Parts: sequence; structure tokens; C-alpha cells
Amino acid sequence: MNKYLNKLSFRTKILLAVWLVAILIVSVALLIRSKQIENILKERMALRTDVITDVISFSIGSENILNENIIEKYSKFILSEAEIGYVLFFDKNDKLIKIAGKCDKKQVTLKTDNIFNSNDNYYDVYEEIRGKDRKKLGSIIVGFPMESLRQALKTDIITGIAVWLLAIILMLFLTHVLLIYLFRPVEYLFEGAVKIENKEFSYRIPVINDDEIGKISAQFNIMAEHLQNFYADLENKVKEAVNDLQKANNNLKERTEDLEKLNRKLEEVDKRKSEFVSIVSHDLKTPLTSIMGFADTLANKNLKLSDEDRASYLNIIRMESRRLARLISDFLDLSKIEEGILQLKIEKTDIRGVLDKIIRIIDARTKNIDIQIEVSPDVNDLNLDKDRITQVFQNLLVNAINHSPANSQIKIAVARQPGEIQISMADQGPGIPDNEKENIFNKFYRIDNDVSRKERGTGLGLTIAKSIVGLHGGKIWVENNKPTGSCFRFTLPQG
Repeated sequence: MNKYLNKLSFRTKILLAVWLVAILIVSVALLIRSKQIENILKERMALRTDVITDVISFSIGSENILNENIIEKYSKFILSEAEIGYVLFFDKNDKLIKIAGKCDKKQVTLKTDNIFNSNDNYYDVYEEIRGKDRKKLGSIIVGFPMESLRQALKTDIITGIAVWLLAIILMLFLTHVLLIYLFRPVEYLFEGAVKIENKEFSYRIPVINDDEIGKISAQFNIMAEHLQNFYADLENKVKEAVNDLQKANNNLKERTEDLEKLNRKLEEVDKRKSEFVSIVSHDLKTPLTSIMGFADTLANKNLKLSDEDRASYLNIIRMESRRLARLISDFLDLSKIEEGILQLKIEKTDIRGVLDKIIRIIDARTKNIDIQIEVSPDVNDLNLDKDRITQVFQNLLVNAINHSPANSQIKIAVARQPGEIQISMADQGPGIPDNEKENIFNKFYRIDNDVSRKERGTGLGLTIAKSIVGLHGGKIWVENNKPTGSCFRFTLPQG
């Protein structure tokens, strides 16, 4: 029962309570009303009986005797009235002297202390008959049928029930309307609380009245607005935090990737350094060994050498000395570049003259390589560091010769471009793989192929060339030469 009641709404509980109270009130009212009707009917019966005794007393007059003629006369008169079943006459000693009407009583005992005596079918009303001197002459009992009393009570009760039912229905209707009026703001509050629970902070409660509930509703709307602003601000902060966290994660990821790349580069650099140390030690040792060996041979007077052998040995000593000097020069240049102390000596330079001089210095005849030079007529003298640009050309040309097959061609072109001078050097060698193009300008880097293993170098030539071009305000890169080979390009400022 309690579980069922707990499931009911508060308004339904109030309506149910009002209904129960109304039924209780109606029941009590009907009970009281039935008693009132019964008393009214009894008073009416007593009044009629009193009127009858007064009429009989008036008829007796001065005789002061209740004789048979009067009894007979008034017996018929009394029985002629409606709602009277019988009448009993008694003398002054309360002895029954006459029974008129439908009375099945064989023996009657008077109870003068109670005006009413009732049995199953009649109400008996006792009243004394007195003379003019107010002395008792006799008494009568008038029997009123209970059926008429019950019918009157029934009619009155039915009428009362109908009236009370209408009153209850009207009261319940008015109570329902009143509860709707009173609880509608509460329902709005409940609905608003549900909306807030579902994070619908834009919902506002209709403020119907200016009473306490209305003030609570208005305050609820203020709270909802604060919550909406707070939640919106919180969402923005969360989004900003998420974005910041995402950016931080991306930055961390990028830094991790950068660190991984840097670590790989460091490992590569360390590997190149080890290789460089090995190369330098080998390259320093090799020419020195050759120089010392051939010098000792030439110094040995016990050996009889021909002039041709002596010239050949001296040429080897000269070549190895140049090789040793170039190795030391590259290493010193790299140190200056890394320390930022390499200074340029800018002067007017004839680029064609520089190229012609380099071709005379570098001997490409051993591989029968044809070197072609094309300088655009609109290229005039340039403001350059002549020695350093010569070094760039030498490094590029030596690489091109080393990687070019015999009987091939190397083409050097100088042309004016918008805002700059572009120089290209294309060979017909094996070319450079795409995955190696970004690394060949790194120091100590050497492509692992047959030519590189045969022509041992320091891996510094292209690094130095890139740095010198950069100091001039230009840039250098490598492309594939069609159909085969590589094409190195670099730019220099005009002027």
C-alpha cells in the first residue's frame, strides 16, 4: 500500500485526501441529518398527538369525564387522518378502555416517563387527556406507522446524498483547479530541474505569479543563466585546454620526431666522423708514405735510377703533396666555416676566366672527358670572392670527373636569370639516388657506391661548396640530368 501511495503524485495524494475527508464529512452529515429528520418527525408526531388531546379535552368541557361517545367520536376522527395506524384510549388509572385501528397488541404497558415507544412497525406516542382544571381524565397512545417515517427518512437521505455528492464533485473540481493553479509553478520547477540535469541550461521557467513560488522560479532562472554562462565558459576553457593539450602533444610529437631525426643524424654524423677520421688518417698516411718512400728512394745513392724514373718519382711526390695540401686545406676551411670566421674578399671577377683556369689546372684527359663551357653574353663581371668561387668550381668539377665514365662529356653553363646568375654543371655519370640528394651536402657524407669507394675523399667538398655559395647569398642543389647523370646548380647575385 505504501509503495503504491509513494508512486502517486503530490497533487493526486491531496485529491485523494480531500475525497476521503469529503466522504467522511458526508457520512457524518448524513447520520446527523437522519437523526435530525427523525427528531423532527417525532416532534411532529408529538405535536399532532398533543393537538388531538387538546381537541378531546375541549370537547369534554365541564363534564370532566372521558365517556364512550367522545372516545368513539374521536377514534374515527383520529383514524381518518393520514399516517396514523391506531389509537389506544386509557382511563385516568391508565386502564385500557378502547383500541381503535389496526393494532395487534393484546396487552399494553404504559411507559409514561418516555413519550415514545417503538416496535417493529409503529411509533407509539403517549399523551394525557386533562380537563379544564388540568386534572388527568385519561390518556391516549397514537400509533404512527414506521414505514411512513422510513420513507420520509429515505427521501431526505437520498436528497441529502445527491446534494452532498454534487457538493463533493464541485469541491473536488474546484480543488483540482486550485491544485493545478497552485502546483503548475511547482511542475515548472520540476521540469526545469530535469532540464538542468540534462544540461539544457538555456531552459527558463515561466514566472506566473509574484508569490513565493514565483520568486523561487525567478531565482531559478537566474541560477540557470549563471549555470549556462559558467558551463559555456567551462566548455570554452575545456576546448582551449584540449586544443592546448593537442598542440602540446603535436609539439611533443614533432619534437620527439625531431629528436629522433636529430639522433639519427647524430648517429650518422658520428658514423661519418669515424669514417672521416679513418679517411683522414688513411689519406694523410697514404701520401706521406708515398712521399717518404719515393724520397728515400731518390736519396739512396746506391740505387742507379734513370732520368725517366727520377722524373716519375718526383711527379708522384708532387701529386701526393698536392693531395695532402688539399686535404689539409679542406679541413681548415671546414673549421673556419663552423666557427663563422670564414671571410670573403669580394672583387670584380670574370667568371669565364675562372672557368678556363680551372680546366687548365684539372686534368680530365686521362679519362678523355670533354668539358664544354657556355657563358651567356649578357653575363658580365660579377662581385665575388674569386678564390672561393674557384674552390666551388674545383670541388664540383672534380666530383663530376670522378663520377663520369670515360669518353663522356661535362657541360658547364652560366646564364642570367631574373635577379640572379645561375650556374649549372651536368655530367653523364650514374646519377644520385633521390633519397641521397638531401644528404650529399652534409659534412662527412659519402654515397656508398663503387666510384666513392675507389675515389676516396673526405666528404667535405660539397659541404664547403654549399657554405661558400651561401655566404655569397646564393643557393645550391642537385637535379637529375637526362638521360643519365647529375646536374649541380647554384645561384650567385648579379653585379
